[in-house]
Amino acid sequence: MLYNNLRKALHIKPRGYTLLKHLNIKKIFTEFTLTEDAVQVNTCDNIRHAAFTLAEVLITLGIIGVVAAMTMPSLINETRNKQHVVAFKKIYSNFSNAINLFKADKGCEGIDVASCIESLGYGDNNCDAFVEVAKRMNYSMMSENGAGAKGWVADESFNYYGDKVSNGYGMVNATGTGCFYALPDGTVMNVDVDPTAFKVFVDTNGKKGPNRMGKDVHTFTVGCGDMDADLISLCIATQKDIFPYVSGTFPEDIRKGLCTLEAYLQGGCTDANMYPNQDGGASPSMYILTMDKLPDYREIAGKVSGFKP
Repeated sequence: MLYNNLRKALHIKPRGYTLLKHLNIKKIFTEFTLTEDAVQVNTCDNIRHAAFTLAEVLITLGIIGVVAAMTMPSLINETRNKQHVVAFKKIYSNFSNAINLFKADKGCEGIDVASCIESLGYGDNNCDAFVEVAKRMNYSMMSENGAGAKGWVADESFNYYGDKVSNGYGMVNATGTGCFYALPDGTVMNVDVDPTAFKVFVDTNGKKGPNRMGKDVHTFTVGCGDMDADLISLCIATQKDIFPYVSGTFPEDIRKGLCTLEAYLQGGCTDANMYPNQDGGASPSMYILTMDKLPDYREIAGKVSGFKP
Protein backbone atom coordinates (compact mmCIF):
# COMPACT_ATOMS: atom_id res chain seq x y z
CA MET A 1 0.00 0.00 0.00
CA LEU A 2 2.90 2.34 0.75
CA TYR A 3 4.24 1.72 -2.70
CA ASN A 4 0.93 2.45 -4.40
CA ASN A 5 0.48 5.70 -2.44
CA LEU A 6 3.99 6.80 -3.27
CA ARG A 7 3.49 5.93 -6.89
CA LYS A 8 0.35 7.96 -7.10
CA ALA A 9 1.95 10.96 -5.37
CA LEU A 10 4.90 10.87 -7.79
CA HIS A 11 2.69 10.03 -10.77
CA ILE A 12 4.86 6.99 -11.47
CA LYS A 13 3.46 4.78 -14.13
CA PRO A 14 3.10 1.04 -13.58
CA ARG A 15 5.94 0.22 -15.90
CA GLY A 16 8.33 1.74 -13.33
CA TYR A 17 7.26 -0.79 -10.80
CA THR A 18 10.29 -2.99 -11.38
CA LEU A 19 12.66 -0.16 -10.46
CA LEU A 20 10.79 0.90 -7.30
CA LYS A 21 10.35 -2.65 -6.24
CA HIS A 22 14.07 -3.03 -5.97
CA LEU A 23 14.41 0.08 -3.82
CA ASN A 24 14.51 -0.46 -0.06
CA ILE A 25 11.71 1.98 0.88
CA LYS A 26 11.85 1.08 4.58
CA LYS A 27 15.57 1.81 4.67
CA ILE A 28 15.06 5.19 2.98
CA PHE A 29 12.50 6.29 5.54
CA THR A 30 14.50 4.95 8.47
CA GLU A 31 17.77 6.63 7.52
CA PHE A 32 16.09 9.93 6.63
CA THR A 33 17.80 12.81 8.46
CA LEU A 34 16.66 16.34 9.24
CA THR A 35 18.21 19.37 7.66
CA GLU A 36 20.13 21.83 9.85
CA ASP A 37 17.23 24.24 10.33
CA ALA A 38 14.63 21.59 11.06
CA VAL A 39 13.17 20.98 14.50
CA GLN A 40 13.29 17.58 16.07
CA VAL A 41 10.33 16.53 18.23
CA ASN A 42 10.76 13.90 20.89
CA THR A 43 8.08 11.33 21.43
CA CYS A 44 5.98 11.27 24.59
CA ASP A 45 7.74 8.09 25.64
CA ASN A 46 10.83 10.15 26.42
CA ILE A 47 9.02 12.66 28.72
CA ARG A 48 9.24 12.10 32.47
CA HIS A 49 6.23 13.52 34.31
CA ALA A 50 7.15 15.40 37.59
CA ALA A 51 4.96 15.09 40.76
CA PHE A 52 5.13 15.89 44.52
CA THR A 53 5.70 13.05 46.88
CA LEU A 54 3.43 12.50 49.87
CA ALA A 55 6.22 13.62 52.21
CA GLU A 56 6.66 16.90 50.31
CA VAL A 57 2.93 17.60 50.46
CA LEU A 58 2.79 16.90 54.21
CA ILE A 59 5.80 19.13 54.89
CA THR A 60 4.23 21.99 52.90
CA LEU A 61 0.93 21.64 54.74
CA GLY A 62 2.80 21.62 58.03
CA ILE A 63 4.58 24.87 57.18
CA ILE A 64 1.28 26.49 56.17
CA GLY A 65 -0.27 25.36 59.46
CA VAL A 66 2.56 26.83 61.53
CA VAL A 67 2.36 30.18 59.71
CA ALA A 68 -1.42 30.25 60.14
CA ALA A 69 -1.13 29.47 63.85
CA MET A 70 1.30 32.37 64.26
CA THR A 71 -0.67 34.96 62.27
CA MET A 72 -4.34 34.10 62.83
CA PRO A 73 -4.57 35.27 66.49
CA SER A 74 -3.09 38.62 65.51
CA LEU A 75 -5.47 38.98 62.57
CA ILE A 76 -8.48 38.04 64.70
CA ASN A 77 -7.47 40.50 67.42
CA GLU A 78 -6.95 43.27 64.87
CA THR A 79 -10.38 42.62 63.35
CA ARG A 80 -12.02 42.66 66.78
CA ASN A 81 -10.29 45.93 67.68
CA LYS A 82 -11.52 47.56 64.48
CA GLN A 83 -15.05 46.43 65.34
CA HIS A 84 -14.73 48.11 68.76
CA VAL A 85 -13.56 51.35 67.13
CA VAL A 86 -16.43 51.38 64.61
CA ALA A 87 -18.98 50.60 67.33
CA PHE A 88 -17.80 53.41 69.61
CA LYS A 89 -17.65 56.02 66.84
CA LYS A 90 -21.17 55.01 65.81
CA ILE A 91 -22.65 55.36 69.31
CA TYR A 92 -20.79 58.64 69.90
CA SER A 93 -22.21 60.07 66.66
CA ASN A 94 -25.73 58.83 67.45
CA PHE A 95 -25.49 60.23 70.97
CA SER A 96 -24.35 63.62 69.67
CA ASN A 97 -27.30 63.75 67.27
CA ALA A 98 -29.70 62.77 70.06
CA ILE A 99 -28.41 65.60 72.29
CA ASN A 100 -28.86 68.12 69.47
CA LEU A 101 -32.45 66.94 68.92
CA PHE A 102 -33.06 67.01 72.66
CA LYS A 103 -31.90 70.64 72.88
CA ALA A 104 -33.94 71.65 69.83
CA ASP A 105 -37.12 70.08 71.22
CA LYS A 106 -36.60 71.74 74.60
CA GLY A 107 -35.94 75.14 73.09
CA CYS A 108 -32.33 75.09 74.29
CA GLU A 109 -30.62 75.89 71.01
CA GLY A 110 -27.89 78.45 71.47
CA ILE A 111 -27.36 77.73 75.17
CA ASP A 112 -25.16 75.19 76.90
CA VAL A 113 -26.64 71.78 77.59
CA ALA A 114 -25.91 72.04 81.33
CA SER A 115 -28.29 75.00 81.64
CA CYS A 116 -30.80 73.15 79.47
CA ILE A 117 -30.75 70.07 81.72
CA GLU A 118 -31.01 72.20 84.83
CA SER A 119 -34.01 74.08 83.40
CA LEU A 120 -35.97 70.81 83.16
CA GLY A 121 -35.92 70.56 86.96
CA TYR A 122 -35.68 66.79 87.18
CA GLY A 123 -33.17 66.91 90.02
CA ASP A 124 -30.59 64.27 90.93
CA ASN A 125 -30.72 60.55 90.02
CA ASN A 126 -34.00 60.87 88.12
CA CYS A 127 -33.95 58.38 85.26
CA ASP A 128 -36.88 60.10 83.57
CA ALA A 129 -34.59 63.00 82.72
CA PHE A 130 -32.47 60.93 80.35
CA VAL A 131 -35.48 59.24 78.78
CA GLU A 132 -35.87 62.41 76.71
CA VAL A 133 -32.51 61.63 75.11
CA ALA A 134 -32.90 57.84 75.03
CA LYS A 135 -36.14 58.16 73.04
CA ARG A 136 -34.19 59.82 70.25
CA MET A 137 -31.87 56.82 70.20
CA ASN A 138 -34.83 54.41 69.99
CA TYR A 139 -34.04 52.68 73.27
CA SER A 140 -35.72 49.31 73.74
CA MET A 141 -35.36 48.63 77.48
CA MET A 142 -34.80 50.60 80.66
CA SER A 143 -33.94 49.80 84.27
CA GLU A 144 -33.33 52.03 87.28
CA ASN A 145 -30.42 49.83 88.42
CA GLY A 146 -28.06 47.14 87.25
CA ALA A 147 -29.92 44.35 89.03
CA GLY A 148 -33.03 45.07 86.98
CA ALA A 149 -30.95 44.94 83.79
CA LYS A 150 -29.30 41.62 84.66
CA GLY A 151 -30.68 39.85 81.60
CA TRP A 152 -29.10 42.27 79.11
CA VAL A 153 -25.94 43.57 80.79
CA ALA A 154 -22.64 41.87 81.65
CA ASP A 155 -22.20 40.27 85.05
CA GLU A 156 -18.85 41.98 85.57
CA SER A 157 -16.73 44.70 83.99
CA PHE A 158 -13.20 46.08 84.24
CA ASN A 159 -11.54 49.46 84.52
CA TYR A 160 -8.79 50.77 82.24
CA TYR A 161 -6.09 48.88 84.17
CA GLY A 162 -8.03 45.65 83.74
CA ASP A 163 -9.11 45.43 87.39
CA LYS A 164 -12.55 44.03 88.10
CA VAL A 165 -14.86 46.73 89.47
CA SER A 166 -18.40 46.41 90.80
CA ASN A 167 -20.99 48.16 92.93
CA GLY A 168 -20.44 51.67 91.69
CA TYR A 169 -21.79 54.44 89.51
CA GLY A 170 -20.70 54.07 85.95
CA MET A 171 -20.14 50.33 85.81
CA VAL A 172 -22.15 48.79 82.98
CA ASN A 173 -22.87 45.52 84.72
CA ALA A 174 -25.50 43.85 86.88
CA THR A 175 -23.98 45.29 90.08
CA GLY A 176 -23.71 48.86 88.76
CA THR A 177 -25.65 51.86 90.05
CA GLY A 178 -27.40 54.29 87.73
CA CYS A 179 -30.05 54.44 85.02
CA PHE A 180 -29.68 51.65 82.42
CA TYR A 181 -30.89 51.89 78.83
CA ALA A 182 -30.57 49.25 76.09
CA LEU A 183 -30.50 50.09 72.39
CA PRO A 184 -31.71 47.81 69.55
CA ASP A 185 -28.13 47.04 68.39
CA GLY A 186 -27.16 45.62 71.81
CA THR A 187 -25.48 48.76 73.16
CA VAL A 188 -26.12 49.41 76.86
CA MET A 189 -25.76 52.77 78.63
CA ASN A 190 -25.47 53.48 82.33
CA VAL A 191 -26.28 57.12 83.07
CA ASP A 192 -25.70 59.03 86.27
CA VAL A 193 -28.24 61.85 86.12
CA ASP A 194 -27.13 65.08 87.80
CA PRO A 195 -29.17 68.29 88.01
CA THR A 196 -26.88 69.85 85.38
CA ALA A 197 -25.29 66.88 83.59
CA PHE A 198 -25.58 63.34 82.23
CA LYS A 199 -22.55 61.23 83.09
CA VAL A 200 -22.57 58.36 80.66
CA PHE A 201 -20.85 55.00 80.52
CA VAL A 202 -21.57 52.90 77.45
CA ASP A 203 -20.86 49.26 76.58
CA THR A 204 -20.98 48.98 72.79
CA ASN A 205 -21.72 45.23 72.72
CA GLY A 206 -23.69 44.66 75.91
CA LYS A 207 -23.15 41.28 77.54
CA LYS A 208 -20.32 40.29 75.19
CA GLY A 209 -16.74 40.65 76.40
CA PRO A 210 -14.27 41.98 77.16
CA ASN A 211 -16.35 44.61 79.08
CA ARG A 212 -13.24 46.69 79.66
CA MET A 213 -12.76 50.44 79.73
CA GLY A 214 -11.29 51.70 76.46
CA LYS A 215 -12.21 48.62 74.43
CA ASP A 216 -15.96 48.09 74.43
CA VAL A 217 -16.68 50.30 77.46
CA HIS A 218 -16.38 54.09 77.16
CA THR A 219 -17.36 57.19 79.06
CA PHE A 220 -18.34 60.75 78.24
CA THR A 221 -19.92 63.61 80.11
CA VAL A 222 -22.83 65.70 78.84
CA GLY A 223 -22.83 69.13 80.42
CA CYS A 224 -20.57 70.22 83.25
CA GLY A 225 -21.78 68.39 86.32
CA ASP A 226 -20.60 68.92 89.88
CA MET A 227 -17.72 71.42 89.64
CA ASP A 228 -16.69 74.61 91.30
CA ALA A 229 -17.76 77.88 89.70
CA ASP A 230 -14.44 78.50 87.93
CA LEU A 231 -14.47 75.11 86.22
CA ILE A 232 -18.12 75.51 85.23
CA SER A 233 -17.19 78.80 83.58
CA LEU A 234 -14.39 77.06 81.68
CA CYS A 235 -16.75 74.25 80.74
CA ILE A 236 -19.41 76.58 79.34
CA ALA A 237 -16.77 78.64 77.53
CA THR A 238 -15.78 75.60 75.42
CA GLN A 239 -19.25 75.72 73.83
CA LYS A 240 -19.25 71.93 73.81
CA ASP A 241 -22.09 69.73 74.95
CA ILE A 242 -20.27 66.39 75.07
CA PHE A 243 -16.84 65.68 76.50
CA PRO A 244 -15.21 62.24 75.97
CA TYR A 245 -13.78 62.30 79.49
CA VAL A 246 -14.85 60.72 82.75
CA SER A 247 -16.28 62.94 85.48
CA GLY A 248 -13.98 63.34 88.48
CA THR A 249 -16.92 62.61 90.76
CA PHE A 250 -16.77 58.86 90.07
CA PRO A 251 -14.96 56.55 92.52
CA GLU A 252 -11.20 56.19 92.11
CA ASP A 253 -11.28 52.51 91.15
CA ILE A 254 -13.62 53.31 88.24
CA ARG A 255 -11.65 56.25 86.84
CA LYS A 256 -8.23 54.74 87.64
CA GLY A 257 -5.71 55.82 85.01
CA LEU A 258 -8.16 58.09 83.19
CA CYS A 259 -7.91 61.80 82.56
CA THR A 260 -10.97 63.48 84.09
CA LEU A 261 -13.11 66.24 82.65
CA GLU A 262 -11.88 68.54 85.39
CA ALA A 263 -8.25 67.91 84.42
CA TYR A 264 -9.08 68.44 80.74
CA LEU A 265 -10.64 71.84 81.43
CA GLN A 266 -7.42 72.87 83.17
CA GLY A 267 -5.26 71.73 80.24
CA GLY A 268 -4.06 68.55 81.88
CA CYS A 269 -4.94 65.97 79.21
CA THR A 270 -3.47 65.02 75.84
CA ASP A 271 -5.84 63.68 73.18
CA ALA A 272 -3.41 61.12 71.76
CA ASN A 273 -2.15 59.83 75.11
CA MET A 274 -2.93 56.21 75.93
CA TYR A 275 -0.69 55.88 78.98
CA PRO A 276 -2.46 56.07 82.35
CA ASN A 277 0.60 57.49 84.12
CA GLN A 278 1.27 60.42 81.77
CA ASP A 279 -0.31 63.84 81.17
CA GLY A 280 -2.92 63.49 83.88
CA GLY A 281 -4.05 60.08 82.63
CA ALA A 282 -5.40 58.56 79.44
CA SER A 283 -8.69 59.16 77.71
CA PRO A 284 -9.25 56.04 75.59
CA SER A 285 -12.50 57.49 74.21
CA MET A 286 -10.74 60.64 73.00
CA TYR A 287 -7.81 58.53 71.81
CA ILE A 288 -10.10 56.57 69.49
CA LEU A 289 -11.72 59.71 68.12
CA THR A 290 -8.27 61.20 67.49
CA MET A 291 -6.24 58.19 66.34
CA ASP A 292 -9.02 56.03 64.85
CA LYS A 293 -7.75 52.95 66.69
CA LEU A 294 -7.75 51.37 70.15
CA PRO A 295 -4.92 52.00 72.59
CA ASP A 296 -2.23 49.34 72.37
CA TYR A 297 -2.83 47.49 75.63
CA ARG A 298 0.17 45.20 75.24
CA GLU A 299 2.50 48.12 74.74
CA ILE A 300 1.05 49.90 77.76
CA ALA A 301 1.38 46.74 79.89
CA GLY A 302 5.04 46.55 78.97
CA LYS A 303 5.67 50.04 80.32
CA VAL A 304 3.14 50.57 83.12
CA SER A 305 3.25 48.43 86.26
CA GLY A 306 -0.03 46.75 87.17
CA PHE A 307 -1.61 47.35 83.76
CA LYS A 308 -3.05 44.18 82.25
CA PRO A 309 -2.74 43.58 78.46
